[in-house]
Amino acid sequence: MRAAGFHEQSLKQQLRTGDPAAFRALYEAFAPRLTGFVIRFGCNREEADEIVQETFVRVWQHRHNINPDASFSTYIITIAKNIIYNQVRHAAVRDKYLQQISSQVTAHDHSPVNMRELQAFIAKAMQLLPDKCRLIFRKSRLEGYSNQQIADEMSISKSTVENQINKAQKIIRKCLKENGYLSDFVWVIILGWLHS
Repeated sequence: MRAAGFHEQSLKQQLRTGDPAAFRALYEAFAPRLTGFVIRFGCNREEADEIVQETFVRVWQHRHNINPDASFSTYIITIAKNIIYNQVRHAAVRDKYLQQISSQVTAHDHSPVNMRELQAFIAKAMQLLPDKCRLIFRKSRLEGYSNQQIADEMSISKSTVENQINKAQKIIRKCLKENGYLSDFVWVIILGWLHS
């Protein structure tokens, strides 16, 4: 992942001190091949670009911890793999959430639920949320973060996280009810599953 005459070790040392030019040089040298690696890992181009961007954001955030003697290529591949694994895990949580809702709705009213339709309604409802509220709800209910993890990551109190989740649930419930998608019984089941 490096060009001839490329001084990776000195660039990593400069990066550790916060040198943006060193960061740019490392990005330009490593991003294209990392993108190829991520695509070979099974992601499409858009997903790969997002993962590479997130990888380098994390490199910058943790630049003080970079070992100048270790392989930069190995370092960024490890970060990218962790991002991919977390996305897979979060997708599994989201899919379980949608499947649970679907089975409970079907059990209650005996009519099959279209999972894509349900997902579209939930996505539509989530778009109605204020940005901060939507981010907190997504992290909590779809990505599996604890309230404390969200509070720590966002530098807010745990009670603020809980208030934002309650606000989100009210807005989503209203949206789903307005679309004739949700009875009170089903909402109670969804809330119970979300808290488990």
